[in-house]
Amino acid sequence: MNRLDLDGPLWRFALEFYALPGVAEACLTLQDEAQIDVIQLLTAIYADLILRQPLSSKDLPELDRQTAEWRGATVLPLRDIRRFLKPERDGFPEERHLLREKVKAAELLAEQIQLAMTERWLSRREPGPGLPAREVFALLMQEDVSGQPRNERVIDVAISTLEIAMAPLHRKAPAAHRMPGTSV
Repeated sequence: MNRLDLDGPLWRFALEFYALPGVAEACLTLQDEAQIDVIQLLTAIYADLILRQPLSSKDLPELDRQTAEWRGATVLPLRDIRRFLKPERDGFPEERHLLREKVKAAELLAEQIQLAMTERWLSRREPGPGLPAREVFALLMQEDVSGQPRNERVIDVAISTLEIAMAPLHRKAPAAHRMPGTSV
């Protein structure tokens, strides 16, 4: 199999969209409160806004299947390690910080690879009628196995924040296919 394009259009879109006001916080809220895979979330937004080919309910299980093994073996364990290293603990804070930064860089690379895998899948996907973004977001939410109730209000605010960030891009002509200030 040929190499993945780690700096492809989906990666560039993800960086720019994630940097929009409120988007990073909304994505992390959905990751923590609704167990949404942020990579899948950004992929769905990209397919809708940039490709103008929204994902369908049939696409979502396939999207998950394409990257589940990678995500489970790399992204999630690295995230767990990074989070473990974050709180201040007794002893060797400088070394802990240094290790946390290296793990954080590895986690970002693992996510970048997951995005490239997803972009490859998108390029081969047979487009069809898709769902509105809010329905896709709802389908991306994972079953909460912790037994803790979800904070539906916080989830709704996060989704609304994403919709607000998406709105100006929806209004662009389909031929534009780019984020403001980029060549994507």
